Amino acid sequence: MPRVKSDVVWALVVVFILGVIIGYFTAIQISQSPEQPSTRGVFIPQNNVLFLPDDTYYGNITWYLDQANRSVYVVMYAVKYDASQYNDPVNVILRKLVDLHKRGVDVKVVVDDETKNSYPETINYLVGNGVPVRLDESQGKTTHCKIVVIDDQYVFIGSHNWTESALKYNHETTLLVNSSELASQVEKYIESIWSSGRLIS
Repeated sequence: MPRVKSDVVWALVVVFILGVIIGYFTAIQISQSPEQPSTRGVFIPQNNVLFLPDDTYYGNITWYLDQANRSVYVVMYAVKYDASQYNDPVNVILRKLVDLHKRGVDVKVVVDDETKNSYPETINYLVGNGVPVRLDESQGKTTHCKIVVIDDQYVFIGSHNWTESALKYNHETTLLVNSSELASQVEKYIESIWSSGRLIS
């Protein structure tokens, strides 16, 4: 009997040690890799619409940007690039725009003067990497839109600005609509803002 107990104890010790080792290396891997955003949302049947409350927006916008192969058009009131935080969610999104532009995807970004005045690093980063950026038509016009259209098909439209607060902490809501018809209408609206917009000097 004592030997049986001894074997059980040793087996438990081995299992415990293996658990500690596996947990340790798993924790290291998680800490060294970027946070994997969730792409969950609330699907609205028969309408090709996904309701994206709060932080569900981030996982979806990054996933759809990764799939983009033709065009990405953005009109955004506030975009806050943070050079001090590599994995800031806005930085991740902006890096994706830069990568898409460099791959030949048609990327256009329109921002309000709020971005230029409060977060000039955003414009410096995008323009410095060749991404076409314009301000809206005048300082007297507030462009409060938060719109992204991807590949003439997927429309994100709602309240999420591209700031860490909006993407991680705030109560925000956006609809993701899978509709080429809607995308066409929204793109005409975006083009009207883009064509009258001010070039970045």
